[in-house]
Amino acid sequence: MFALFDRRLGARVAGVVVVAMVAALMVGSGIGAALLAVGAAVTVVCATVVTRGDRQLGMDSLVVPALGTAAAGLAAALSLGGSALVRWEATIGAGVTEGGRRAIEQYRAFGMSAETLEGLESLTADVAAAMIAVWPALAALALWLGTWLGHRLLGRWGRVGSALGRRLVPRPFERFRPPEALVWPLIAGLVGLWADVGWLQRAAANAALALGFVYATAGLAITWWWLGERRTGTLWRAALVGLVTLFLTPFVAAVWVTIGLADVWLEFREREQTS
Repeated sequence: MFALFDRRLGARVAGVVVVAMVAALMVGSGIGAALLAVGAAVTVVCATVVTRGDRQLGMDSLVVPALGTAAAGLAAALSLGGSALVRWEATIGAGVTEGGRRAIEQYRAFGMSAETLEGLESLTADVAAAMIAVWPALAALALWLGTWLGHRLLGRWGRVGSALGRRLVPRPFERFRPPEALVWPLIAGLVGLWADVGWLQRAAANAALALGFVYATAGLAITWWWLGERRTGTLWRAALVGLVTLFLTPFVAAVWVTIGLADVWLEFREREQTS
């Protein structure tokens, strides 16, 4: 971002050096080159959206260009990756399995029962298979959040033109709201989970995970806004959200996804402001 937009020559040179170092580390393998190409495409597309837009830049402004470009690029990598992709996915599975094996050995040393250890071994295998299946969604989400963070850092420490500088002014997280059109790919992904075709089920799982995270973020933003409307301080809000996330992660994630989806039609924040 600094290499593309900053007016200072030194900042541009530093940005180019960082990009060159990352590229040098990634081009040594087939999957690294593919991920680098996808990341570069996401960066260019998002930069184009930034320069041609006229409203403040938030996380939701980059959801569609970042996830859309990443989805197309990763789909091409999956289709054309060949042996490099197979080795990459095998490495992911081996890493998760090895980590699980070490944890199980620790539990065995602590005297855990054999039946529980068998259950953990089965769970580790399931987790490894799941990680292999959904790594594209995790990569796409990382690219979206990474491009947004890059622009936020540029807005905080960069020196850019006045028009772009006004757009990089931080916008409250509680206003986060993904474009309405994204709800339909999410619904399609949830429906596709029931498909019997392997590649279709995997694509549906990745779409459901990536867009489910987006709408869970929207649900979190609405929760943050609702607590603020009740005069809850930032520290108390952070403590409350952190505690429920730590101890009730599956439940609260489902609740936030539900709230985020419901907001598409109910518009909670606008409804309360007009009442």
